[in-house]
Parts: sequence; structure tokens; C-alpha cells
Amino acid sequence: MGKVELRKYLAKLGSKGGKAAASRLTSEQRTERARKAGQARQAKAKKGGQR
Repeated sequence: MGKVELRKYLAKLGSKGGKAAASRLTSEQRTERARKAGQARQAKAKKGGQR
């Protein structure tokens, strides 16, 4: 297996991670993760704007 094939294979494996994890969560857990992610994005945006 060459470098190109290996990269494609690993990229394909990595692309399933979030979906596989989310499929095992309850609706409430997914909502909580999404809320925390949104808060993190807002905090990062505020921090970046104060330079």
C-alpha cells in the first residue's frame, strides 16, 4: 500500500468518527454537546476580536 492509498484509507476512517460517536448519544447529550460547541465558538470569536 502506497502513501496515497494509505492517506485515503485513513481519511475515510476518520470521517466516520463524529457520526459514529453521535449515533450512540441520546438526544439530550447531542444537544448538550452542540450547546457547548456553540459557546466555545463564541468565546473564540470574542477573544479573536479583541487583538
